[in-house]
Amino acid sequence: MIIVHTPADGAVERFDFRSVRTAEASRITSLLTDKASWQDVRKQLGDEHPDVMRVVAYVLKCRTQPELRISDFDPVVADLAVRLDRREIEEWAEVAAATIAGIDLPAEVVQLQLSSILDEADDVDHARTVVERLVAGKFRPAPAGPTPGGPGPTSEGSTSSEPSTSGSSPTSSTSTDQPSTS
Repeated sequence: MIIVHTPADGAVERFDFRSVRTAEASRITSLLTDKASWQDVRKQLGDEHPDVMRVVAYVLKCRTQPELRISDFDPVVADLAVRLDRREIEEWAEVAAATIAGIDLPAEVVQLQLSSILDEADDVDHARTVVERLVAGKFRPAPAGPTPGGPGPTSEGSTSSEPSTSGSSPTSSTSTDQPSTS
């Protein structure tokens, strides 16, 4: 997930939740007043909980501004949003491909239904390409089980232009009827 901060009087900032380090995760959970667990943080971020978006963005912003205090970072709630990164769009597409494979609807209807993901994507062009591939039947669902010899998990962070590696649900903040993977 990407937290996007769009202040009225400044540059847009993007904070990649998948790049949170262990020490940062501890700081995030300790800064939240309800002392949420890491699993709670992930879920509440997907639900666009304002305190969670603020604290995660703040902790990641401290990487480049270590002197920043939490009291000095109080964005307008409407200026914060959570968007799906490229990897989450791909994961969503795997679920969607399996679903549309079993239904018989005109391509226009399928396109309209799938286009809701565009509102949730950080990289709208990538999401649009994925939807076009889905409608054209060129996106195949992933195999049912783990692929032998497949790539393992990575510890690298990602940006909005790279696939990310989080285990968070690609459908947690979409408006589709796809089942959650968390």
